[in-house]
Amino acid sequence: PVSPLYAQLYDEKVRMLRANLARLDLLLSRHNFFDCQTVLQLLHPQTHRKALLLQADMDVDADGSDGDRMPVGTGAPVNFKPSTSYRWPKKTSAPNPYLAATDDGLKRAEDEYALATTTPARKRDLRNAIAQLRAEVGTLQKYSFLIGAADPFIVVPGAFTHAHDAVKPGDYAFVVFGNAIYPAIVGDVGPNDKVGEASLRIAKQINALSTPYNRPVSDLKVTYIIFPDTGDKPFGPLDLEKLQTRCETLAKEIGGASVPLHHWENIIPPSPTPSPTPTVAPSASATPSPSSTASVTPSASVSPTFAFPISSPAATAQPKPTLAPTSSPAVKRSPTKKRKP
Repeated sequence: PVSPLYAQLYDEKVRMLRANLARLDLLLSRHNFFDCQTVLQLLHPQTHRKALLLQADMDVDADGSDGDRMPVGTGAPVNFKPSTSYRWPKKTSAPNPYLAATDDGLKRAEDEYALATTTPARKRDLRNAIAQLRAEVGTLQKYSFLIGAADPFIVVPGAFTHAHDAVKPGDYAFVVFGNAIYPAIVGDVGPNDKVGEASLRIAKQINALSTPYNRPVSDLKVTYIIFPDTGDKPFGPLDLEKLQTRCETLAKEIGGASVPLHHWENIIPPSPTPSPTPTVAPSASATPSPSSTASVTPSASVSPTFAFPISSPAATAQPKPTLAPTSSPAVKRSPTKKRKP
C-alpha cells in the first residue's frame, strides 16, 4: 500500500511553501516540489521482510569526512558539511581534514564578538554562529563520518526517521536505476520536504558527469528500497564486502533480484606506512667511505599511493589521483542542490 509518509511529505512541502512565500531564496523549486512519485510500504508474505520503496529523482550528497581513512579532504562545495548522520567514534589521532578551517572560523567569530565596535544585532548573530561552530569543532574532534565521494549511501527526509516502521541511519538499502541494483546504506538525514538523494559515489557510478552541482538523474526514475531496522551496531567505517553480503541476503528475502547486485570496490588508498629511520653502521676506519656519507634523498611528504600526493623535488612522476576534489571555483552553484537543515 501507499505509505502515509507520501501524504505527510507533500503536506510538509505545501506548509514550507506557504511559510516561505516572502523568501524567494527559500522557496522550493518546481523540480524539488515534484521530486517524489510515490512511497510504498512493502511486506513479503513468506519472509515477512519489510521494506520502504521511494520512487524519485537523484540529487547529490558530497558531505562527510574521515581523518582516519582520508587525512586530506575531497573539496568543500556550496552547502558542504564535513559530517553525516551516520558516524562513529574516531579510531586514530589523525585530525579531521576540515577541523583546522572550522576552528579558524570559530576564532574569527570570537574575535569579532569581542570588539567594542560590534553592534548588538551583529553580536546576536555571532553568538549563534559561535555556538554552532563550537559544537561542530567538538563533533569533528570526536567522530568520523562517511565520505560522499567514496561511500555508497543515500539520504532520507528527517520525518521518515520518526514514523512508524521508521528508516534510520545505518539501515541497508538498494538504489535501482536502469538494469542495475546498487547496495547502499542510509547515511544521512535531510530536510523533511525533499526526497531523492544519494552520495557522490553512487551518483558518479550512474552518471560520470555527476558533481555536487549536477544531478545524475532528473526524472523520477530512481527506485530506493530501504529495509527498516537492519542497521548493524555499533557503527563504523563502511565494510563494502559486508554490505554486499548483507544486501544479497535482503534481496533474497523480498523475492530475489533479476540481475547481480553491483559490487563496490574500495577507492580509498591505504594509509601511508611511515618509513623506518635510517641508521648508520659503525665504521672500522676513521675515514668514512663514500657510501656512509651519502645524504638521504628527500621523499614526498605524503606517500605516492595516497589520494592527493604532495609533490617533492625527488618525485619524478605523480600517479593519477584515486579521488579528485569535488569543488571547482569555475562551476556556478545550481539552485537544484538540496540543502540540509
